[in-house]
Amino acid sequence: GTLSSGINAEYGEDKPSCYLFVVFYCKEMKLLCLTLVLFGATLAWGKQKTLKVTVYTEGHSEEAGTTDIISIRVHGASEDVERILGSDFPAGSVKEITYNIDENLGNVYCIDLETDGDDWWWPRTITVQYENKDPVYFYNSFNQKLSTDAGDAAPAMWMCTQGTSTCTIEATTSDETDHAKSDNIVLMATIYGAKGPTMTGVFDNQDIDDFENGETNSFQFVGMRNVGNIKCIALRAIAGPDAWLFTTIKVTCGKKTKTFTNKYNAWMTEDSTQGLSYYKLC
Repeated sequence: GTLSSGINAEYGEDKPSCYLFVVFYCKEMKLLCLTLVLFGATLAWGKQKTLKVTVYTEGHSEEAGTTDIISIRVHGASEDVERILGSDFPAGSVKEITYNIDENLGNVYCIDLETDGDDWWWPRTITVQYENKDPVYFYNSFNQKLSTDAGDAAPAMWMCTQGTSTCTIEATTSDETDHAKSDNIVLMATIYGAKGPTMTGVFDNQDIDDFENGETNSFQFVGMRNVGNIKCIALRAIAGPDAWLFTTIKVTCGKKTKTFTNKYNAWMTEDSTQGLSYYKLC
């Protein structure tokens, strides 16, 4: 009728009638429409979100665990959130904690951890998953420990994601001697590329005996920096007296791959009397 004709005259006859009605209604009733929009936005913003934190505690030493209260602050692009992680992190354990939060974090970039006591704690890796986004990996690449009273520890530590690339390291253990394998070594690496370096977490596959004679083990690290063309790798034995002898290390970051050969037959170990704790190959 007259209403339809007026709407079509102003907005065009090619628009669906339901669309025309909404446009017309909102134009004539601006305050009500604004109220409805704000109400809908408030409902969406106020909906609780899911935050899942997974904590990997180093298993090299029985003293790596803690019973002190550990708190975490998660830093997002939009907001931050702070929660208590708990007080039960035995050495070698994997613990998942899920929270319902009101904060709208956006993309997660950094975390900081804090302890309330002097019971020394050695976290290995922390992953944070916000809503249905991919988990963000935070590696303890600087081998930090938490304690309020320890010479080699601090009461708080800060970790940030390095990037969005995935790096895979394939390490082949020598079979030239029965002693080439290692049952007790904590190994990390820094990968150097044309665009800069990136630091891995610990070389370890859960529930697998890595570094056995003649075997090749693959270790995947998510959230690495895009290093471009791979130039070098520096291995670091940060703990463990059981020396390890390898033949090759193959590094793949994105579509770039480079293989490094242990041409000097260097042994990796924390004990400087048995080998090297730091070995850079280029």
